Amino acid sequence: MKIAVVEDESVMYERMHKALYNGFVNRGIQTNISAFATSSAFIHTASRETFDLVLLDWHLPDGTGIALLDWMKKYLEMLPAVIIVTHRQEETDVIQALDAGADDFISKPFRPRELAARAYAASRRKLSYTSNQAHQLKFGRIKLNTQKETACIDGQSITLTHQEFRLAYLLLNRLDSPLSRAYLYKYVWGRDKDLNTRTLDVHIHRIRKKLLLTAEYGWNLVSVYGYGYRLQAIKTNNKVGELNSA
Repeated sequence: MKIAVVEDESVMYERMHKALYNGFVNRGIQTNISAFATSSAFIHTASRETFDLVLLDWHLPDGTGIALLDWMKKYLEMLPAVIIVTHRQEETDVIQALDAGADDFISKPFRPRELAARAYAASRRKLSYTSNQAHQLKFGRIKLNTQKETACIDGQSITLTHQEFRLAYLLLNRLDSPLSRAYLYKYVWGRDKDLNTRTLDVHIHRIRKKLLLTAEYGWNLVSVYGYGYRLQAIKTNNKVGELNSA
């Protein structure tokens, strides 16, 4: 779970970091939490990387959390789960934040366990992947079982490695959204360093071939120049043939 905390008070950030880390770990989810003290710092990173969850302070040195949320809606093709965390407590503030697109609103001082629970609930609505839960997911002819990490097409089993499964799962769940290379490396391998630069490209090639993610079968898996990859579902009038051993 990749989380951004946009908060200029260092003491407050430390409390949020501790609450989020403990809350997600207790739920069996590893986190990568990044701190940003200004809107511009977050924008610089979010323009290149993908986040699952963003916690925003309302008042920032170079703007407001609401304005930053507006930027995300305008420039990010996939909006992460967003929670406004602020000293403001008026009903009109809550309404403004929710109307602006925030998934939740938490007033400071917050209760750590409640913050973690609300963050988990918000992120779960956007993207839910836990190894101890059984999910049967269907994407056209493709079915994934996230408990067993197995895949099949039209009932025929497709053998995927752990990394191939996670990569396929993420791309299919974030359909139409460009995902940064750094985010894919972090999600699939748990790190973004010390990996061969071709590792991701090789795995993309493998799942494209194994899961038939090609135009012939209604998919468009493409490289986004200077950023990462995007998977799209496309309309096709071609009659799809039988699954072959390719």
